[in-house]
Amino acid sequence: MKHGIILGLIGLIAILWYAPAQAARSFSASQTSPTPTPGQFDMGTTQAVTLGVTNTSTGGNVGERLFQVQFQLSTTACSPTPCTNTVFSSATAAPAGWTRTAFSTTSVTFKATSFANALGSTAQSPTVPPTTGSFTLLLVVGTFTADLSQTLSKTTIRLSANTNFGGSHAVNCTSGTCLGSWKAMSLQITSFQTTDLSGNPISGTASGNSFRAVITLKNVSTATQNAIVANPSPPTANTVGTWKAGSPGCSLTGTNPSPLNLASGASGTITYTCTTVSTAPPDNGTVSFTAAVRNGTTTATSRSATSNVITVSQITVQMAITPAAPACLLSGSTATMKLTVTNSTLLTIFSVTPSALTITPANGASTSSLTGPAPASIASLAPGASGTFTWTATVTGTVDTTLPKPAITASASVSYNFGGPLQTTPAVGGTEDIDDFVVSVSPTSTNAASVNAELTFHVKNRGCGNNVTQVTITAPAGWTASSDVYSLVTDTLGNTLENNWTVSGTTFNAPNAASRMPTDNTLGDFTVVYSATPSSAGSSVFTVSVTDGTNTANHNGPESTVTVNAFGSGTLNQTQPSIWREVFQ
Repeated sequence: MKHGIILGLIGLIAILWYAPAQAARSFSASQTSPTPTPGQFDMGTTQAVTLGVTNTSTGGNVGERLFQVQFQLSTTACSPTPCTNTVFSSATAAPAGWTRTAFSTTSVTFKATSFANALGSTAQSPTVPPTTGSFTLLLVVGTFTADLSQTLSKTTIRLSANTNFGGSHAVNCTSGTCLGSWKAMSLQITSFQTTDLSGNPISGTASGNSFRAVITLKNVSTATQNAIVANPSPPTANTVGTWKAGSPGCSLTGTNPSPLNLASGASGTITYTCTTVSTAPPDNGTVSFTAAVRNGTTTATSRSATSNVITVSQITVQMAITPAAPACLLSGSTATMKLTVTNSTLLTIFSVTPSALTITPANGASTSSLTGPAPASIASLAPGASGTFTWTATVTGTVDTTLPKPAITASASVSYNFGGPLQTTPAVGGTEDIDDFVVSVSPTSTNAASVNAELTFHVKNRGCGNNVTQVTITAPAGWTASSDVYSLVTDTLGNTLENNWTVSGTTFNAPNAASRMPTDNTLGDFTVVYSATPSSAGSSVFTVSVTDGTNTANHNGPESTVTVNAFGSGTLNQTQPSIWREVFQ
């Protein structure tokens, strides 16, 4: 009897000692990659899940080391069909100091190569490193009819206090963070690329240009997915720099087909057109786009993807028309047309080439002798650099006293690239009036060998916006000017100044700024009495030089021509005494 009681007490003591020891064996495991959990994996691809495993044993088992880890996947057949299960890849490898001791498509086992490499308990004092091991599992993700969330089915570790790992004990985990988690995604974004409007990939463009953001996707599930759209739509714009409110403005232009329905294994695109702003201040900086895709019921989705970064910066193309000399464009002079390209982007542009120059005449203008461009092209422009292309042409146009002035407008565009396909930016058209001083003479005929022939030259200022300061009348051979000269000029205040301008020979000068002849609606009459005229008949061409202080125009054509008739031909002398300024009785 006493013997039995003693044996019972010994057994009870053994049980009491063993129970807390079993309860003290523990470990923790959590997914360290990918995070946040669950990871998102495209169906049918090989992906990696990494778990950190830590020995957390306490109490009487604090000295035991975690030397073996086994990860398992469910062996239950997938459903609904058609489908394939997620399995371990045979390329799964053990971390340093461990070896892979067993492998199948649903189970993989790792074992420490020595007691020193096994994981000591975090509760042991002093702590024996290492206490945590990192284990990467390669998964061949299965294919299913819709998105599917998955985990490992079980994680098992073994602990031993013996250096040869004898007398080990197993601890299992079948729920919680120890299993890791991922989601098999039905749709796969295979490309998210910015292109020009022709579909060529680009990484830079000028502000004011339009470009496309193209999402190319594939249905990697085993079922047809319908009504596929971007999420969000339009994609989120990730901008750096200066952008107008709401810019870059993207609008959905369509899918292919629309709506986008994809059979299993099929691919398609979702395309957005983005238009940047060139008005001051222009869009200037970088932008990329982020979006995922989903079907109409959100049961089939994709991982989020971000497009390439595109640089959007200012390419300024300006067209200006200036005369080579003088400082404004006078009828009959040479116009210089300049196309200036300024690269305000963050990238070098290449093959900078202008288009053919277009000159549009208006109000009777015309051009001839066009030359250029010079140079024909510029190999490259660095950020901040400028280049100029130059054309020249002779311009003419009759400047009427009432009609708008003749004018020409020049325009061109410039092509360039950022290392990819050519892009084009048009120039801002340059317009320039053709200016002149309108000159006529009266009378337009006289007789040969006349004396005291009086000619009045009428000058109207239709020049470059400046007030006329000087008029010089130069007679051809056979004409002798007397000292009898006279002027009648409307000044800048609207007053008629009679003989106010000073005269030296046949050169008239305004005595002061207020006396000058303003533009457009004012007329100056400059009269010279010639004591002698040519002795024979013919045409006499006078040169009338008009200057506004900056520009000079010489008129020696039909508008300043006087016909000299033969003396006694029957034609009355039109010069004297038909024109009188003063009559003395």
